[in-house]
Amino acid sequence: MSFFAKLKSIFKNLTSSKTNEELEEILIEADFGVKLATEIAKEVGTKGDITEALKNKIDTIISPLICDIKVNYDKHPFVIVLEGVNGSGKTTTVAKLAYHFQQMRLSVDIVACDTFRVAATEQLAVWAEKLNCRIFCGNSNSEKPREPASLAYEALSNSKSEVLIIDTAGRLQNNRNLMNELAKIHRVLKKIDASAPHETILVLDATTGQNMVEQVKEFQKIHPITGLILNKLDGNAKGGALVHVANEFGLPIYGVGIGETEKDFEAFSVEKFLKDLMEK
Repeated sequence: MSFFAKLKSIFKNLTSSKTNEELEEILIEADFGVKLATEIAKEVGTKGDITEALKNKIDTIISPLICDIKVNYDKHPFVIVLEGVNGSGKTTTVAKLAYHFQQMRLSVDIVACDTFRVAATEQLAVWAEKLNCRIFCGNSNSEKPREPASLAYEALSNSKSEVLIIDTAGRLQNNRNLMNELAKIHRVLKKIDASAPHETILVLDATTGQNMVEQVKEFQKIHPITGLILNKLDGNAKGGALVHVANEFGLPIYGVGIGETEKDFEAFSVEKFLKDLMEK
């Protein structure tokens, strides 16, 4: 049963003294987090139509954050670094963004900085061929993997395209060595262009619940995150964590991955999000 379904059953009798407490418990269970759940329960618990009030509250939190990635055409190239943990869907998101910018008539280069994972480089190479993008990648299987920061430096030094998208390794946010390696990528980019990267986008697996909050906190310590892309977004209870992330960090939401092809990328829809939550 979705938390909206639970709400409907609980608020049949709005005179119950336990109404606010029960709402708070449901929101915590749905991954809204204790602080936000308490705040929402106090605010919407006094309204007549609790379900509608909750929908409006979620809309108020998320809607102002939905926007497109705005390319600064004065930057040549406009550099985007994609970050995130294993399994979040970064590599496929590279292809989706490349296709998205190509539809804007922009040329795109991509960089396979997940150099220690051969499968990631091979996957990007396939996408690069399909999308007719130039790809910067590490050495062949028989050679020592290329240092990611060195590859990023080379790519920015030699790219002739309008947009440069850098894929990074699936770094666990609690692995300090890997996070330091990511920080080095940012440092070397700034040696060429002090304003680079121009976007640092965190790709999140929306099914991971409260872990999304911790990921944003940890990746922000390395370099300011400028926006979010969400994958595997559905109407399960974990969706509450997205509201938590939106409320706590106020980061732009650039889009949602909805499938495995380069075209499966769209703007976040609060209406669809709420509809899914209510119908699951």
